[in-house]
Amino acid sequence: MNRSFKNSILTIVLILLAAPSWASLSSQVDRTQIESNETLQLTVTYSGKSSNGEPNFSQLQSDFEIISNSRQQQYSWINGEQKSSTDWKLLLLPKKQGRLTIPALNFNGDTSKAISIVVRAANTNPAAGANQPVFIQTSIDKDSAYIQEQIMLTHRLHYSLPLQDISISEFDIPDAIIQQVSEERFNKRINGKNYSIIEVKFALFPQSVGKLSIPQQRFSAFETSGSQFGGFFSRGNRLVRLTEEKTIDILPKPSHISAANWLPSSQVTLEESWSDSSDTLTAGEPITRTIKMTALGLTASQIQPLPSIENTGLKLYPDQAVLEDKQTNRGILGVRAESVAIVPNQEGQLRLPAIELKWWDTVNNRIQTSRLPEKIFTVVAATTSPQISIEDSPAINLTTSAETAVNPPAVCQLTHWSLTLNALLIAVIVGLLYLRRNDPTKPMTKEITRLPNAKQRLNQIAKQAADNNLAAMRDSILLWGAEVFSQQPPRSLNQLADLMANPELKQQFGLLDQGLFKSDNDNSIEVDTAEIIKCLKSFSGTNNHPSSRGTQLKPLYPN
Repeated sequence: MNRSFKNSILTIVLILLAAPSWASLSSQVDRTQIESNETLQLTVTYSGKSSNGEPNFSQLQSDFEIISNSRQQQYSWINGEQKSSTDWKLLLLPKKQGRLTIPALNFNGDTSKAISIVVRAANTNPAAGANQPVFIQTSIDKDSAYIQEQIMLTHRLHYSLPLQDISISEFDIPDAIIQQVSEERFNKRINGKNYSIIEVKFALFPQSVGKLSIPQQRFSAFETSGSQFGGFFSRGNRLVRLTEEKTIDILPKPSHISAANWLPSSQVTLEESWSDSSDTLTAGEPITRTIKMTALGLTASQIQPLPSIENTGLKLYPDQAVLEDKQTNRGILGVRAESVAIVPNQEGQLRLPAIELKWWDTVNNRIQTSRLPEKIFTVVAATTSPQISIEDSPAINLTTSAETAVNPPAVCQLTHWSLTLNALLIAVIVGLLYLRRNDPTKPMTKEITRLPNAKQRLNQIAKQAADNNLAAMRDSILLWGAEVFSQQPPRSLNQLADLMANPELKQQFGLLDQGLFKSDNDNSIEVDTAEIIKCLKSFSGTNNHPSSRGTQLKPLYPN
């Protein structure tokens, strides 16, 4: 390489270095004043040659949460020269209120200018928010509630501009059961402006005493742009709005009410129906009784089974209880239906006692009683076909021909077969009812629907054990047992251990009862609460079924 060529190369390099750089980095936002539950659109533009890198956006995370970050490359030809630029669009959510700063960003040696943002407290008053195109209102129906009492949580998304792909995030509260009740859409005029509204309601059932914190949820949507392609409008900027956090005081149940009889509801009803409306029964023949219990503001799994009837004059063949949760405009309506076949076994009067269900009236804060009156039947002997007597029948002529004469032995034989067939029919009906009750292949879908509540109950038991609250822990274990063994709910810890066929757990339950109900001040009894919780969690009744909690929320799409 000669000297003149080297000088030419050096000259070109110096010219390029001396030439002004047309690349630049700039930042701009869609608004400089926002509320704490609103998002901010930041656009960072680099007007230089394409690069695979990006500015260091981690600087933003001290004051903002980066919801999304998208990159767009643009090319153009001007006077035969190619120009390129790169845009980064970031959706930011402020982490605090006050004056925040989007810092100066650096990329390829270029620096953008810092931007000051004012973040105000969110205003949840619809009238006050009517000047905004999108805002949210959050409300609860009470500031305090009893444990396991229903709390209604309502979110309303208001928007006056066209949106698409609207969705709401999932949320979870460790000490509460959550069920979505409804999703409604309607329009409303606020301060002279038309708004579309999406209203989502949830029913919450707190499972522990103290402060219940309801976290924020996130509504997400995209603006509908004016451009249209193939009959579909394209998506514009993404919008995110946060719901308001809420805190509720959860009160313990009144001390004079046992855990097994705790039913906090605004309305409880009992209804019964019979397979036969007659007040006369026949010995050996079954009649089916169905009792439906409904409780407004409770799930079906919270309704305790009815006590069994004690009467030596009958036999009972209960069917599997049917549980159902209905969504109403007042929340969850729990329905528990119990059917039992009753077979009287002796003649006379059969008296079924009145059924009473005590519950806590959450409206008037007092104990109420729902009642089914006493039922009395008359039980008669099984009917038989009447025998025909030749002497008592004037219509029979002993001198008639063989074709028309009545054969007394044939009549006795017919009566014998009629009685036999009746007895066989009764035996078949009773046998089918028994097999239906005990068929191991019968689906247990209703039991499975109870298991998510049983799993949450285990978390409550573990928390009470950690707090050394053994009395509350014992009550919770019995409630757990009632949810797992709904057909034969245990009335004692000893019975629960027998149902689980766990001798080691039975021993620990015995120690727990001794520690709680001992008459002296003996402190030598030690209960292994960790072993109890381990046995409960490993029991196949709750370990082999997937959880199906009601916290999975479907995306919301506008009509």
